[in-house]
This record gives sequence, structure tokens and C-alpha cells, in this order.
Amino acid sequence: MNQSPRLDAAERAELARLLPPPGDPALSTDRHLLLKDAFMQQITEARATRSPRRFALLAVPVAAAVLVAAGVGAAVLGRPGNGGVTSFTSPVVAVVAGDATGVAPLMERVALVAGKEPPVPVGADEYVYIKSKVAWLVFAGDNDSGPQQAGVDRRVLDQVHDRELWVPASQGSEGLIRERGETFGLTGAAPNSRYAGLPTDPAELLTRVYADTEGRGSGPNAAAFEFLGEALRESLLPPQVAAAIYRAAAKIPGVVLVADSVDAEGRHGVAVARTDEFGEREEWIFDARTFAYLGERSYLVRDTEDGKAGMLTATTAVLARGVVRAAGDLPE
Repeated sequence: MNQSPRLDAAERAELARLLPPPGDPALSTDRHLLLKDAFMQQITEARATRSPRRFALLAVPVAAAVLVAAGVGAAVLGRPGNGGVTSFTSPVVAVVAGDATGVAPLMERVALVAGKEPPVPVGADEYVYIKSKVAWLVFAGDNDSGPQQAGVDRRVLDQVHDRELWVPASQGSEGLIRERGETFGLTGAAPNSRYAGLPTDPAELLTRVYADTEGRGSGPNAAAFEFLGEALRESLLPPQVAAAIYRAAAKIPGVVLVADSVDAEGRHGVAVARTDEFGEREEWIFDARTFAYLGERSYLVRDTEDGKAGMLTATTAVLARGVVRAAGDLPE
């Protein structure tokens, strides 16, 4: 999206009054070593149950995960491959308590800023271009020896990498994705209109989202938050739709404010987040000064079959959005 308008000193002071003081994202040395040791022991244990993975980006052609960012501890693991061992990092972030009372003031400020953005026209035959950095979980020890299963086979985190996506404006056109030096066609991808056409009234929007996601995910509130996160992640929204999404999110039970978060580009910001029943927290990250959307991250807030509390499971950072005439074109 375009750069958000600057806030004056009075507006920044008012938001600072409403939000809780920022926490310290850094781990102490003792806590780092404790988490590292616990994680290294846990990943060697056999696991017999499958834990569903919620955080997934649109049309992922190659599984990937995350490189250590600022304020993150890491345990280095070995992954056997064809003829050698490749080092992978498994970042651990500090799990801090969220603040439910801070959500509505932050989302209202973000909505006000988003609503003032100039609209970007998207023609029916055009494409929305999104450039980002992304990362998520991969299976450890994947040497083409056979199928692997989440919750049974161990997973680690790969490097952050660039991702370019061309989403068709309307249904019926094939999109395009470029990632890790490879280009793939996207047949049947959800068009930008799926999200751009959402209601601009927050209450109506939330009613629509609950109806459309019924029976999906780990419950209605989790599914609604996930759907709205999808809308923000890889689409280009009319300003009033974006504003409605933020105001609707503030009404979902379980959403909390996290005073400090980091996206895949290493940018710090304030976040709103929700934890699903499997112990995975998904955060939407915003610039604390301009309130522009930066990206997302997700991590475990408690020990699960996939890892220990604090293990980062995904991260994104949106770098550019635009409109182009054909898939593969770049914005001027």
C-alpha cells in the first residue's frame, strides 16, 4: 500500500498514552540457553500425533521458514541432504503477555490511517503485484526418502527469502509466483476481488466472515482472524475495506495487543495477535509511528508437539504492492 500519512505530535502522544509500554524482546542469556537446551531435547523425541498447520501463504510452491531476526535466539540444527549437512536455524522469541484493552484503540488508529489512503484502481483484466519476504517451517532430514507428516516428522526453519506474486484481479485468470529463483503459474488462485469486495461496515463484514468460514480451522473466532489476516497479507484493498477489517478484528474474542514484534525484514512494530487452540500465536505487525501494515509472524506460546514455547513458525514482510497489466510485469 502507499505510504501512510504522518501523524502530528498530539496524535502520537495520545496513542502512546493508550498503548502499554513496549516490552523487552531480547532473551536473557540464561533463558536463551534454557530454551535452546529444551528445544534440542524435545525435537529428538518421537511424536505420534499430527498437529495441524494454520499459517500458510497463498499457493506456496516450496516449503520454507525463517532466519533469525533482531531479538531472537536460535538453536542450530543439522539437516542431512544429498551429500552433506546444511545448517538450519530454529529461532526462539520471547513470549510476552498480550493486552486485550489496547486492541480497540490501536485498531481504531490503524483504521483511521488506512481509510485516508488514496484508492488504487484495479482493472478487471489487471493483476495485483506483491513483493515480500517470507519464511516458514520445513521438514528436517528431507532427503527424498518418502512422504513426511506434520506432528510426526520433525520440522525446522529455513532462511527468509524473497517472494513475488501476481494475483489476478478477477476470477478466471491465472496468476504467477516467483520464489527461490523459480516461476510458477497459479491456476485457480483466489482473485484480489475476493477480499477487495468485502463489506465496508465492520459489523456486516464480521457477520460475512463468520458465515464464510463456518466449520473451518480450530473454531469460529480463530477462523475469522485467520481469514482477515489472509486479506491483509497478499492483496490490494480499497481503503474503506482495509479500515473495516481492522475495526472488525478488534471485535473478535481473544485478540490482544503485543507491544513489540518483528517482521521478516527485521522491522520492529506494534502488533495485534490471537492464539489458536494449538498454542500458535499469529501477529499482525504495524509501524508504531505511521501505523502502516508491515507483515506477520507466528510462534508457539506454549510447548506443543511441534516445539517449545517461543519457537517461531512463520514470518512475512510486505515490501511493495502495485497494479500491473500482465502477470510478470513490474510496477512503474
